[in-house]
Amino acid sequence: MREGAWINSHTGSWCWIIEHASWIQDPENAKSLGLDVETHSRLAAIQWDFNGPGREAILRVAMTAGFIRVRGHGASVTFEFTLPIAKAIEVALPFMDRNFGPLTGCMFNNLATWSSLTIDYGALRALLERQATQGLLDQTVPAFDPTPEGSLRSSG
Repeated sequence: MREGAWINSHTGSWCWIIEHASWIQDPENAKSLGLDVETHSRLAAIQWDFNGPGREAILRVAMTAGFIRVRGHGASVTFEFTLPIAKAIEVALPFMDRNFGPLTGCMFNNLATWSSLTIDYGALRALLERQATQGLLDQTVPAFDPTPEGSLRSSG
């Protein structure tokens, strides 16, 4: 998978996108995925710049509003969010069920806590079916350098 998507954690709805920041700034797109008017006003006021601080600010505002950023990297997919990892997995599960094979690599990056969890979708699904995720979620590791540069610029 090389596509990207936004997932609304409040509704579970998702949409394929080309570029996250410019897509969510478009009022029609934002409305179609259920972004509230106040948050969209904040997004619209930010100057979009390719791979710069404006783009990063747009992504952070959307994620703080409960959106999960999804980006495919071939055989693996990265999810970025500010929710607890368990909540992000719960919300993203229907998306993964529909689009992933058992060997699809999943990286869940919580940008609020700078922690990460990496697991294949098949293994994650098996753990969820056995309700055995508690220990798994305790195995998150620091994933990012929480400097102002952050990781959003390099992750596509």
